[in-house]
Amino acid sequence: MKKISTILILLMMLVSISSLAIADEAGEDGQEDIDSEIEKEIEIMNNSLGAEIRLLQLEKALLKNILKGEMAVQVLIGLEYNTTELVSILDDMKLLLEEVREANTSSNESVKIFVALKNESKNLTTQFREIIKDLLDDETLREIRQRIREMVSEQVQNLSKHIRNRIRQFNFNQLYRLYGIVGEANSSFVNDYFNGNITLNETKLQLCKTINQMTRERRFQIFSEIKSENLKRQIHAHDYIEHMNEKGKQKGNGKGQQ
Repeated sequence: MKKISTILILLMMLVSISSLAIADEAGEDGQEDIDSEIEKEIEIMNNSLGAEIRLLQLEKALLKNILKGEMAVQVLIGLEYNTTELVSILDDMKLLLEEVREANTSSNESVKIFVALKNESKNLTTQFREIIKDLLDDETLREIRQRIREMVSEQVQNLSKHIRNRIRQFNFNQLYRLYGIVGEANSSFVNDYFNGNITLNETKLQLCKTINQMTRERRFQIFSEIKSENLKRQIHAHDYIEHMNEKGKQKGNGKGQQ
């Protein structure tokens, strides 16, 4: 029973430290349902650092799409295609990029701002790709994609490094919060993680070992508290998306009645 309860706590610990790495490229290929994708992303936006991370990740995805788009346009110009519409979309994407960079991460409206900017970025990227597919055959598209994969951008690399640093700070804060829940005074492993001496999983494993030495009642108390916090965060994100969708439907119905 002790082993089972420890495994359960370990699983909850893994969930409680949000898996930010997957969101670094989230939605870039447009394959995931937009609502579930955004719902997952906004779970950590209950503080300014979480909001900053999400907006930085959006900035990176948008910047990469702009750079890819500019390369595609250059290829099309060489093939003597009319690129006026594509250039117009790229101009809109560049304006949107500035909006993302200027967004206030400390604002109470940061989630609303992020969702609006994310959706607009998604729409512009989709428009661009649909036009490209109509203009080029599969072989030419493959050649462009290969060139894009080989492309190195210093701007994107610098953004990636900055995002990794902010994620480390976010996880550092989350680990301290978990140590507070556990009531463990020795947080040297958290500092080791922040300084890059051990991995995030190693840090969480050490915390789980500490929990494993506690009484069965205390382990389940910790488990319940972590589970409750996770559920609150998930429910809040889900309710926000539901509310936004409902407002969108009402607006659409209103237009139809005019």
